[in-house]
Amino acid sequence: MPPSMPPSMPPSLPPSMPPSLPPSIAPNLTGNFTWNGTCHNRCGDDRLAGGCRCDVACTSDTCCSDYVSACFSCENRCTQSVRVGAPCQCDSRCGGSLRAPDCCTDYTAACSRQKTVSFVSDGDIRQLTEELADLDVNNVAKFITVNIQRRTTMHDRDDVSALPLFNYVASDAFKPETIRRFEALTDNYFLEVTEEEDAVLEEQAEVTAFLDAVVNTSVMEALERFLVDRDLINGTLRSNLERIWFTVYSRYGTVLGTSGFEHVFIGELDAGTVGGFHNWIVFYREEQNGRVDYQGNIHLANLSSSGYVLTNRFTWHNTSKPIGGGFFGPSPEFELAIFSLCFFVRPNTLCPVQINGVQLDIQTYNYYGKQLVGTAYPIVTQNMNN
Repeated sequence: MPPSMPPSMPPSLPPSMPPSLPPSIAPNLTGNFTWNGTCHNRCGDDRLAGGCRCDVACTSDTCCSDYVSACFSCENRCTQSVRVGAPCQCDSRCGGSLRAPDCCTDYTAACSRQKTVSFVSDGDIRQLTEELADLDVNNVAKFITVNIQRRTTMHDRDDVSALPLFNYVASDAFKPETIRRFEALTDNYFLEVTEEEDAVLEEQAEVTAFLDAVVNTSVMEALERFLVDRDLINGTLRSNLERIWFTVYSRYGTVLGTSGFEHVFIGELDAGTVGGFHNWIVFYREEQNGRVDYQGNIHLANLSSSGYVLTNRFTWHNTSKPIGGGFFGPSPEFELAIFSLCFFVRPNTLCPVQINGVQLDIQTYNYYGKQLVGTAYPIVTQNMNN
């Protein structure tokens, strides 16, 4: 069940504004707020949903009653991408020594709670992820040619890369069974998180076929041995994958309109922003169909024969993703395995991994404290063109 909604009609105004309240915003927030509607899961949204809005341009008579408490904090926002129009941000740029200036002041307290499985060392994780990369026989990086083009930043607005990201992908890239099963899932989801998902029997059968295919790979067999030997999962790996990735939950009100798998691998539109969308296969297909406009690279890690990790800026369905990206070349089972590993051993914090000698991090967040994937993605903080 989705978490309970915050009260929509508080008895009084918040006693004080947060210390991080920008001076340019403060004058808009004097007087009485509009007491209907909520900013829960809507920070940055300029629509009058519920009679009020949740962006920096809202005023005392248009802001939702919980605008300050909901949108000047990272509580319940740790799985969000950059939200254009939100008064402060809660994405991965807010962690570590490179903390971005537009981050909410409570990001560390709200989003970087160090939850580690102490008996699994960073070295154990790096050793296993190297093994998973070696076992990834369905990695198709050798069939992919990309055109990285010019560097950009998440704050840029110009398209500095006029050409598509993908130069060429050979047909052999789509022959492995796990990739074919993965592609069968890509048309099963509604674009907007405000639309209720309605899994029909045919779609459920496609999920079953996909999971059957991925757990039968050497990648998943190695992951299962690792997790079972350390008592990190109850039951089979397959049952855990189905639960943490395919359980449907809400990112908007009480609408059961998303899941970890949809968010991370397929992507979705959420209050005028692109949510998730970290899979290269979906990116390629959408670029071929004219729905993705690649606008430049932010950071790049060259993983040699395993492909790339690319952080980039793009639009999807004419909606901007200021910073996004993911793995380019690895199989769906590898991505599912490395994200799931980090979800179990380093939830809600950075997870150190290693592929072909290149060290990087995976960030995962659970869904409101439940053992369900809220989001997962690789992080590259500098160009590593080895």
